[in-house]
Amino acid sequence: MEQIAALFHEALELDPQQRDHLLARARATNPELVAEVESLIAAHEGSGSLLDAPAYEAVADSIATTQPGLVRDQIVGHYQIVSPLGKGGMGEVYLANDTKLERKVALKLLPAEFTGQKDRLRRFIQEARAASSLNHPNIITIHEIGEVNGAHFIATEFIDGQTLKHHIAHGKMSMTDLLEIAIQAAGALQAAHAAGIVHRDIKPDNIMIRPDGYVKILDFGLAKLTEKYSSDPSAADSALNTMVKADTKPGTVLGTINYMSPEQARGQMLDQRTDVFSLGVVLYEMAAGRAPFVAANTADMLVSILQKEPPPLADFARDVPAEFQRIISKALRKDREERYQTMKDMVIDLKSLKEELSFTKKLERSQPPQAIDQPVASPTPVSDPNQAAASASTAGRAAPKRSFLFAALGLLAVVGLIVGVTMFLRRGRLSPSTKTASIPAARQVSYRITVQKYRDGKPYQDPFLLSDDINFEKDYRIRLTITSPQRGLLYLLNEGLVGADQIPTYNVLFPSTTTNNGSSVLAENQQLQIPPQSWFQFDAQQLTETIWLVWSEQEVPELEAVKAFANPKDKGVISSPGLRNAVNEFFKAHTATKPTVERDQNKKETVVNANTPVLVHAIRLEHH
Repeated sequence: MEQIAALFHEALELDPQQRDHLLARARATNPELVAEVESLIAAHEGSGSLLDAPAYEAVADSIATTQPGLVRDQIVGHYQIVSPLGKGGMGEVYLANDTKLERKVALKLLPAEFTGQKDRLRRFIQEARAASSLNHPNIITIHEIGEVNGAHFIATEFIDGQTLKHHIAHGKMSMTDLLEIAIQAAGALQAAHAAGIVHRDIKPDNIMIRPDGYVKILDFGLAKLTEKYSSDPSAADSALNTMVKADTKPGTVLGTINYMSPEQARGQMLDQRTDVFSLGVVLYEMAAGRAPFVAANTADMLVSILQKEPPPLADFARDVPAEFQRIISKALRKDREERYQTMKDMVIDLKSLKEELSFTKKLERSQPPQAIDQPVASPTPVSDPNQAAASASTAGRAAPKRSFLFAALGLLAVVGLIVGVTMFLRRGRLSPSTKTASIPAARQVSYRITVQKYRDGKPYQDPFLLSDDINFEKDYRIRLTITSPQRGLLYLLNEGLVGADQIPTYNVLFPSTTTNNGSSVLAENQQLQIPPQSWFQFDAQQLTETIWLVWSEQEVPELEAVKAFANPKDKGVISSPGLRNAVNEFFKAHTATKPTVERDQNKKETVVNANTPVLVHAIRLEHH
């Protein structure tokens, strides 16, 4: 880290020719170091002074000085100005009255001198179109895009509230409030991503909180349609198209630097995972009361974002749950392949944590009151010593009875709550058409095996379904189709030969980067085909192939960790001895209680039930 920072600062002080010589000498001994430094230099010089103040902020002052502000009661179209609300790089924002519909609006105007600048005008209109295409309660509503006397404007809903930046500045939030804001903000971004829109400038200033607790995401000024949704062929013409080019040279880095993702700081192609990182920064700041990356200047901030890990949240907030720290850590991974791959996955984890904390509080409230909390009766004067002794004896017998009574009542309350919650969760989970609907199973999953015969490396005959485990030849290949009436997490591992350490080898079949967006979470009744467009092919050795199917209510840490090996480099093979041992121990611990297995010969389907939060089932395939 120190080497990168030192070489970066040294190179910045040299002229281009001297810098080239310096980097050439360093490249001979450490090419990876030089590549990182060159990336930093390109980002730094490509943006000029705009890293400290991005393009849309850098022109804000010129807007204020060159364009006279609108005054109260001035008319713009059918909007009557009430008062200024603020300014940004894309124009002044005013509170105005909509004289037609008699409602308050926020009116954003692009200054007249900028209307001739195609890039700024394009961005201004792009913001309106991006936000107006979204219909979500946590995203600002666009009422109108218009032009009056050459002035372009956007009329949006007026949000009577305060920014998240204001809330953070006024002290740390409770975990309940923090999670509520986080879930709403993440849900809004999930909807934007589903529409192909990446915000690219998530920060506390762009998150508003209304007095009723509603969260609103503002300012899609840096948003762009992702390439796969774009109808304009020119939209994906180059990597530079992912950055909005104002009047700076190509490679301008847009966004607010403190909240940038590493790929955004490098000026690379962006996708929805950049918003995951930025939201992770915001959540860290909400919990810690300070940003995760702190530096004295732009160059050091770049190095921090690209290379340094933020301090643990526990350093600033001791009461933060470990699960919240895990969510933040996953969102802030430098390598976007290791982050949450979708905002949906992050939302699921945030909601699960909120529900867990809420349930824990209910249990705490149901606990019996402690003896120390009980009022102590004043002693009654007694003249007879024998009577006093009798009273003391009676009190001594009564106290344990009361204590026992309180404990029993508290225990009954806890048991009643757990039973009630369990019945609620089970209600409706079992499909009425399933044969095993009468079994009070906590977990239920169904699978089908499709077989494709191969000859000389080519498929022949049509694929067929099996209703049972199979005896098959080396050139047979299979595919699994899995579904459940419940929401849950699915894991599939193929157990191989025992290694020299007497621990089986394991190959990760799911979760994988090519299936279900890399997520282990399946929705209710979601049907998943694994692999999605190919087949499992086992080795040519004769043995019983075992596919471990795990269906869980919550994340299984050992199996979540295997995701790291589900990549083209490792080909799903878990190379870590420690992780192989942890997975092996997990299977040993969870196979004592066998699930019930029923096979439907008509549907060629196997239904597995278990009365435990985690269902573990071994699909055994005889391989000849």
